[in-house]
Amino acid sequence: MITSQLLKLVVISLFVILGLLIGTLVFVNYRLRDSKYQEQRKYIAMLPKKKKNQKWFIFASKMYPYMRKIPVVKTILARIRKRFLILHAGDERIVRSQSASVTLIISSTIVVLTIVSFIWTNSWSMRLSIFLVAVYIGSFLSDMFIAREEKKLLHGLSELCLDIRHEYHQTYMVGKSIEQAAERSKTVVANHARKINGVLNAIDTNEELRLYYDVAPNRYLKLLAGISHNIAEYGDTNVHEGEKSLYLQALGNIREEIHLDITRRNRLDNLLAGIVFIALSPVFMLEPIKNWAESQFPIVSDFYNSAFGLYTLIGLYLIYIGCFFGLRVIKGMDGDSQTVKEEGEFLRQLLRIKWIHKIVERFVPAERESSHFRTMRQIREASSKLTLSQFYLQKLLFALVIFTSVIVVQFYIHATIKHNMMYPNIKIVTGGNQPSSQVYIAEQKYYFEANILQELRKKELPEDLVVAYINEQLEQQSFMPRQAEREKLAEEIGAKFQKYNQEYYRWYELLIAFAVALSAYRIPNLLLMIRRQMRRWEMQNEVDGYNSIVMMLSKIERISVFEMIDWLHRYSYIFESQLLRCLLEYEAGAWQALERLKDECNFVPLERIVDRLQVAAELIPIKDAFDDMEQERVFAMDQRKLHYEIMVSRKSTLGKLIGFLPLQATFVMYLLVPFGYLAFVQLGELNVVTNTM
Repeated sequence: MITSQLLKLVVISLFVILGLLIGTLVFVNYRLRDSKYQEQRKYIAMLPKKKKNQKWFIFASKMYPYMRKIPVVKTILARIRKRFLILHAGDERIVRSQSASVTLIISSTIVVLTIVSFIWTNSWSMRLSIFLVAVYIGSFLSDMFIAREEKKLLHGLSELCLDIRHEYHQTYMVGKSIEQAAERSKTVVANHARKINGVLNAIDTNEELRLYYDVAPNRYLKLLAGISHNIAEYGDTNVHEGEKSLYLQALGNIREEIHLDITRRNRLDNLLAGIVFIALSPVFMLEPIKNWAESQFPIVSDFYNSAFGLYTLIGLYLIYIGCFFGLRVIKGMDGDSQTVKEEGEFLRQLLRIKWIHKIVERFVPAERESSHFRTMRQIREASSKLTLSQFYLQKLLFALVIFTSVIVVQFYIHATIKHNMMYPNIKIVTGGNQPSSQVYIAEQKYYFEANILQELRKKELPEDLVVAYINEQLEQQSFMPRQAEREKLAEEIGAKFQKYNQEYYRWYELLIAFAVALSAYRIPNLLLMIRRQMRRWEMQNEVDGYNSIVMMLSKIERISVFEMIDWLHRYSYIFESQLLRCLLEYEAGAWQALERLKDECNFVPLERIVDRLQVAAELIPIKDAFDDMEQERVFAMDQRKLHYEIMVSRKSTLGKLIGFLPLQATFVMYLLVPFGYLAFVQLGELNVVTNTM
């Protein structure tokens, strides 16, 4: 009776609660349909909303002064700040918040992975490798965040060109159009637009323009600033009489160039997304693979602890380093002007030390030697900013560091082998399906062997007395009562102790270190070759940009060939030094300077442009020399898109090959090879057993 009353009470309560909820829902819906509420919602929507990550950037800005006082962190902060300072045109508030934010993320990543390494493993070599991986991940994150800002800048710049075009249609005033467009643009682009407007309103516009070229983050802003200056200085075509506006055409061309660049970057990023983490993953797999193999098949620990196994591990690390460097090269060839400017800064500081400078000068070839011209050509073709002295100092540093590293590794391998001979894997003797009595005897033999080897190291007995001393100690042990077994074990321990004593550094290992150092001396030359090949993929991209520039400039009546070369120099990254030399030699003879430019560049598409410039410099007007450029533009753009497709395909294929190589090498060299070693050992033991039968 009481139970039925409780059930009725519960059911009635549930119905009451349900009725209250339905009534609340009806009331809320009625209020939501109210006109006053809808009007309030509109007003609230019009208010500026705080971004989700604004609190993080505020926190990073507050941490900025403290981060500048921490020794290692302040160096990372300074390097990241330099790159953000160029991207954001000196906007200190944004530069501080973003540089501090990225530095915090990088520092936290390194600290977290370092702590994980101490929890993950007891091996100091493994901890060091994980720490180096953490540093690499930090540098990769830095490049990723900066590349994301660069893409934001490109998207904003495309919108800025569209806004300038809209304003210019109304006013036909360059400065006013840029000023109005800056008001409706994103902050990252508006700062640069205001700087360009400041250049146009300056007293000495040419000097201010050159100063802006030094801090412009990309070639498109240089183009926008330059063409805006030229139109403001010389005037546009007579648009009111039906002529096409040069400025509007230039804005369209710049916007088209930006769209091609954005597409190329996005495609390459999408194709290589996550490839860096795939390349890094094998570093964290080495210890688990080794532990699993030794737990399942204890005999493979002999391979891992042998000289061949340790050299295999070092070979894996070299593969990792090479692949990490290769991925940085493939993903980082986007014309980072700041990196190019800072190239060789550390080498330059070292060369200021007199004794280092004297040593390097002994290795630098004289000007009359063929190696001097060959090396200079390699440096020039790779678009490197290094001098000959800096390059040879780099080679000497590579040789010295590699030589020292090889010596340290050789001593480390000898010490590791001796330690593993003293304390081998106990599971080798106690593993398998053995009865408990045999496991006990095997453990006693293991500990006795370790102790007796320690005693023999301290006593330094002659070789002929070692076996006798071991027999004497074995007689005091109860785990091996038979004399024949004791003598056999004594001989085995004596042979092992003799092998232990023979494990020392030999003279031919020093020769190997010298040979490796000589090979390392050639590494900078190899890096120049790789860099030159990567630059060749970018050469066509840059020359395609030259075509767009000369097509725009050739329509300006007062333009000269010298000014066109100056424009190409501002735009260039790869051919910057060659174009600068051409500018310096132009006054001495235009034809000869341009002819030398063709010889130095040695790139057929660029030579065709230079041929037109030569003719325009001495024979015909510039407009006639480039009169067919616009007709070829459609075909040229199609060819350019095809070139981008090929370049992105090659880079993605090579990137995937390099990215998956560490994973494949780890499974082959650190898993399949040890199991092959296990198979051969067991086959040898089987042969011994069959021969004794």
